[in-house]
Amino acid sequence: MPSDLAALWGPAGAGNRPPRVLGLFAHPDDEVFCVGGTIARCAAAGATTAIVSLTRGEAGQIRDATAATRRTLGAVRAAELARAGDALGVDHVTCLDLGDGRLGKQPLTEVAATARAVIASFRPDVVVTFGPDGATGHPDHAMSCLATAEAIRTTADPPRLLHARFPVQEQLLLDVLVAWLTSHDERFTGTAEFGHALKLIADGCSMLGVAADHFDVEWFPAGSSIIEQGEFGTELFCILSGSADILAEGADGHVHDLATVGPGCFVGEDEIATRCPRKAHVVAREDVTCLVLSPGRADPSAGRDAGGAGTEPAGTERFAVDVHAALDHKVAALAAHRTQYALGADLLPRTLLESLFATEHFTVAQPAHAAPAEESHEHAVL
Repeated sequence: MPSDLAALWGPAGAGNRPPRVLGLFAHPDDEVFCVGGTIARCAAAGATTAIVSLTRGEAGQIRDATAATRRTLGAVRAAELARAGDALGVDHVTCLDLGDGRLGKQPLTEVAATARAVIASFRPDVVVTFGPDGATGHPDHAMSCLATAEAIRTTADPPRLLHARFPVQEQLLLDVLVAWLTSHDERFTGTAEFGHALKLIADGCSMLGVAADHFDVEWFPAGSSIIEQGEFGTELFCILSGSADILAEGADGHVHDLATVGPGCFVGEDEIATRCPRKAHVVAREDVTCLVLSPGRADPSAGRDAGGAGTEPAGTERFAVDVHAALDHKVAALAAHRTQYALGADLLPRTLLESLFATEHFTVAQPAHAAPAEESHEHAVL
């Protein structure tokens, strides 16, 4: 087992057998952001791994209307979880049906009993789940944390409990994208699918606080100005729909047509990179919708502080795992959740994926082998 994964097991180690790692979450797709790269690295190194979702995710969004209907969404998301598990190399994947959107309202003792049965069946050395804030404040996420903690508290030989942690980052996706775009000799030509994928990723970044940009979607009617030549600006625009003309106005007032850009294309990156005034007008040829990235966060961390310390006791142990080696598996797992993330695994630039997904953070909620508690006799569910 690679030495940098030792923090997962802690001082107690993993024993003489291959270590066993369990991710226990509320919904299909929770596993990717919380522990996807780490569990893929563990699986590749010989650990026995499992992912369990307490619900089928039937109350989630349907971002690809061809992938599911409201009636079929639960079954489709369960199948997506299985494919994501395959992409990560996970040995056991289980999707339970405790009710998406209702999990957080159920009695803690009942959900904890299910979590205890999962733990008794798999006998993990390490369990990973959400932190007390549920990362996004979702009641189902918070319940998965509380139920897992209660289950472990009442387990005779308790495993080590880790919380996935999402510290608020200062990085700007705008900077990553500008550096990538300006490294090309020719203007990047995107697609509508690329633009949609970037918007979904931007939404997730904003929700989890993993980037400090402000994201917005703005609409420009045909003939309106998106960018004015000569102005200073820090906004990067990615066209989601429609098309726009890039026009340069000479000193004599003559206007030159430079290019027409459409969905998935960017405007404004050169001037951000050089910190110079805008060198051209960008005018909506038809109605245009843009994803707009700018420095600064509209609502810093949705009420969470910069490190989540407000929800953790002083002296709480934290660590991070580098998952660059498993990044392709993690992105493939994300793409497997087509209903929630309608994107292709190879759509987004590698530098962007690395800045977002290549490090996973954890808090030690409970070391392994805590004081013995009453032994559980729940039936196996794995």
